[in-house]
Amino acid sequence: MAEALIELKDVVKKFKNRLVLNGINMKIEDKDIFGIIGVSGSGKTTILNLVIGFLRTNSGTIVYNNKKISSMQGIVNQTFGFASQAGSYYQKLTVEENLEFFGRMYNMNYADIKDRITEILNLIDLIDSRNKLASQLSTGMQRRLDIACALMHSPRVLILDEPTEDLDPILRKELLALIRKINDEQGTTIIMTSHLLGEIELICNKIAILNNGRIIQQGSPDSLKDEYSKNYELSLQTKNQDYEWIKKHLAMHGHNKIFDKKHRIIVYSEKPESTMRTMLALIKEKDEKIVELSLNKPSLEEVFEALTRKH
Repeated sequence: MAEALIELKDVVKKFKNRLVLNGINMKIEDKDIFGIIGVSGSGKTTILNLVIGFLRTNSGTIVYNNKKISSMQGIVNQTFGFASQAGSYYQKLTVEENLEFFGRMYNMNYADIKDRITEILNLIDLIDSRNKLASQLSTGMQRRLDIACALMHSPRVLILDEPTEDLDPILRKELLALIRKINDEQGTTIIMTSHLLGEIELICNKIAILNNGRIIQQGSPDSLKDEYSKNYELSLQTKNQDYEWIKKHLAMHGHNKIFDKKHRIIVYSEKPESTMRTMLALIKEKDEKIVELSLNKPSLEEVFEALTRKH
């Protein structure tokens, strides 16, 4: 395993008498897209605020490049970028003015600011809107501007708190593509939170599941699925949607995880190829017409629900 760029070691955080984080351990490697998932109020934003240095731990340590973050806040300020849920840009400034302001905040010189603005605007596809007021931008463009402000000083680590919240599906897809582009083209390590599990599954190479102030599982999406279940999910929909005879036959041959779901049959099997051959043979025997047949691993949402129920 590669050495961690950022590591949380037994981190505890309380607000007065309320325990929010209880012994958090987490390793984030260079160039990861690391997702933290959990229900509202589970402590996701608190973790981000601790990593960026806005909050201090009650106990435990957070290290960056093997040095305690608490002892190097100036370096963290220059090498981390943070886009919060609330947004940090100014509505009455243009896109370019916002970026110039943040460049000055990071003590960049004038020539570097101008070069970086053009680079960032091309990266986030706002080059044609550079002279528009932020208040005139669409919601999706404002979200991209907020990320652009956090990227102005070329941070090594970009922290995003619920970046796709309140966006429609098309805008969410566009923003996720932008996040991946930033990671690929800029080599930026990204830490992001979300409660939209399908999105986290698509974009993140590492995931931590947070529940009741604890990390209950972490790893790659595939490793989490493998640990949760060795079963594959076969989903079948036929024209007549008559599945009793298929269910009966499969049950006779040892399949006990068979469910009806929205006009289709779902079968969980540790030997998906064999099960699929059996299902296809039965369908051919009955001269039935297949509308849809798919084979998948359990979704991250199923893993999350199972783990949170367990804990």
